[in-house]
Amino acid sequence: MENMVSFDWAGVSAEAVLFCGAILVVLFESLFPKRAWAVAGFAVLAMAGSLVAGSYAAIPELSFGGTLGAYGEFGYFITVCALLSALLGFGYFAKGAGRKCEFLAVIMVCAAAMSIFVRSRNLMLSFVALECATVCLYVMAAWGRTRAASLEAAAKYLVISGVSGGLFLLGTAFAYGAGLESGINLLDFANFTRGLDNGLFLVAMALVVCAALFKIAAFPFQFWSPDVYQGSPTPVSAFFAVGSKAAGLAFLANLCLSFDFSAAPELLDRAVFALSVIAALTIIVGNLGGITQVNVKRLMGFSGISNAGYLLVLITAVLKYRGGADLFDTSLYFYLTAYMFASYGIFFVINQFDGDDDSPLEFSDFRGLIRKSPVADSTLVINLASLAGIPPTAGFFGKLLILIMAWYAQLYVLMAIMIAGSVVSIFYYFGWIRASIDTAAGDERKLSESVAMQPTMLALSAATLVFGVFIFYMM
Repeated sequence: MENMVSFDWAGVSAEAVLFCGAILVVLFESLFPKRAWAVAGFAVLAMAGSLVAGSYAAIPELSFGGTLGAYGEFGYFITVCALLSALLGFGYFAKGAGRKCEFLAVIMVCAAAMSIFVRSRNLMLSFVALECATVCLYVMAAWGRTRAASLEAAAKYLVISGVSGGLFLLGTAFAYGAGLESGINLLDFANFTRGLDNGLFLVAMALVVCAALFKIAAFPFQFWSPDVYQGSPTPVSAFFAVGSKAAGLAFLANLCLSFDFSAAPELLDRAVFALSVIAALTIIVGNLGGITQVNVKRLMGFSGISNAGYLLVLITAVLKYRGGADLFDTSLYFYLTAYMFASYGIFFVINQFDGDDDSPLEFSDFRGLIRKSPVADSTLVINLASLAGIPPTAGFFGKLLILIMAWYAQLYVLMAIMIAGSVVSIFYYFGWIRASIDTAAGDERKLSESVAMQPTMLALSAATLVFGVFIFYMM
């Protein structure tokens, strides 16, 4: 193990590129205020450079005394989410909605902090990275500061994040208080069996898990998600929906898989039961909440809740059936990628509508979309079908992989709830689709002139259709 541990600064090269790029973006904009679009282009190049650094830098398996893991799939995933939100921001800020360069700088810092968070193997480092990302998300949620809805969303997220951060810190403190100083390192959990019969340590871990459930909007901490999605600017809503959720799930998966329950099978049964209940209720609440929604951003908020439930089923399954670890990794990365394609494709369509006030959009506003913009309508239909899990989209294969994993783990009740939830989701997703293909005359919202965004929408739609079939065939 000693030869695996390194303090080589190459271990944070990808995050350093993002952070330094953010500083340069702010500096360049102050020096060249009339070259904002060129500076924004530099920000995109910096994000791409971070992906290159993560791919080719000599990043050790463990760095900084074992507190950081390797730059893996989640690092790439979060950076790609930031890049897609930046592209969304180009369309959003072209409407005159604030200063784009500062926004890009903030989202780059947020992506760097989230990357550290998912790579962290130490609870204190995880807390610091999480709070840094939280501050950035709060700032981005309040970006439309001239709108009451944006300020309300930011205030709600600030309060909720304060509570979850407090729970996380309290849990870490309890881990210390239990006399398990080395136990705050996740790498030590696997060999740390005496902590499983330590009541204070179990309370500590329960508090940390609750904090993670807050971040992914899982039951019973899901109440903030629809409001924050609705009030935040569209690029921020998209990042909440995908990037932030992926970071929380990655941390939760790392935490759960760090324990060796072989010495305490009864505790394993209790953990599986608790996560099963949370996953089931998250799916139910998310889908039932979506039934009555006509506001599209609130609908995406409830959709995000239900999808968090599906992913919790996956974590529960691998916790019970450790023999499926390889299938778990494949299923997790596959589902998140499919969810990213679908969610961002939908948010790109939402961003096509006129107005610099980010005013609420309802199903009726999409009436006649198929006539006004066939590209936008096809993007909407394909990606909503993917979220519903309709073949042959990537979302269908993603849910199928989770069902297979749940079958191996003998979680038959959760399988039934997943299938029922997917059936219910078809109802409200197709309500949105039905409105978009309605060609009847009426009060229609105008679309923005954003031809440059159409290639991105086409690419996301193609990925949703091709990715699932290709990857599943390769398996």
